[in-house]
Amino acid sequence: MTPPDPWRDEEGFAPRPSSFLEDEKHEKRIIVSFPSHPLMIMLYLFLLFPLFVSAPYVFGYLSSLLGISRPAAFMLGPLIFLLSLVLSPFNIVIKRISTGKQMIVLEQRYVYFFGIPFPVITPRVVKQEIVLAINVGGAIIPIGLSLLLLLKMAMDSPLIFIYSLIVISVTAIISYVSSRAIPGVGIAVPAFLPPLTSVVMTALLIHESYMAIPVAYVGGVLGSLIGADLLRLGKELNKFIEHYGATMLSIGGAGTFDGIYLSGLIASLLVPLFTY
Repeated sequence: MTPPDPWRDEEGFAPRPSSFLEDEKHEKRIIVSFPSHPLMIMLYLFLLFPLFVSAPYVFGYLSSLLGISRPAAFMLGPLIFLLSLVLSPFNIVIKRISTGKQMIVLEQRYVYFFGIPFPVITPRVVKQEIVLAINVGGAIIPIGLSLLLLLKMAMDSPLIFIYSLIVISVTAIISYVSSRAIPGVGIAVPAFLPPLTSVVMTALLIHESYMAIPVAYVGGVLGSLIGADLLRLGKELNKFIEHYGATMLSIGGAGTFDGIYLSGLIASLLVPLFTY
């Protein structure tokens, strides 16, 4: 039996041109994106191998500061790292903003003739839009951990909490000033500038490593989030809508670890070098 032809309706006729328009009712709420070639991902893993090896220990230590027993915390550390890695391709759509323009894309589908599939290239009219999303592994997990650490600091040591707010503020300002809107990419910021800013500010305010590590982590994560992803994105959004065209702007990255994740991790690893 010949499989049904996906290009024709129940009566065997081709769809009307209007049916090629994108259906808003079927827009995805979760976008799975792998923007990097597999070979590039392997290269990243190789170059950042020391960072990835130490990440479970960092997350384990940060978890222990939340009141979790040390054995449980150091079991939770590798789990947090693994979840961040596995969930990094998943982006939750926050909002879709239409640019008011349309474009024609070419799609390949198959028509079956005596059970043999033949590729057919057909144009489809789609609307151009800006997709605002948040990455699960690269944003939601590190932001959630940072907020829990901030809450713990506010309850246990108000002075450390104030220091954390200062580090976050300065890191956010530096991230905002140094970030740029790039067509087709989103908001870009020099990779090591936010974590180094967080490290320097933390070392100036706190001299004990055991307290400097969570402060540097929170400063790197939330400073990057506020400065680059929120403030800069809010200022440059009209450029993406009016000039840059359709793209996906994902807070925390789109399939790879973004500045938010790496800023917190790098800052927490470097700050012990400047404290005792």
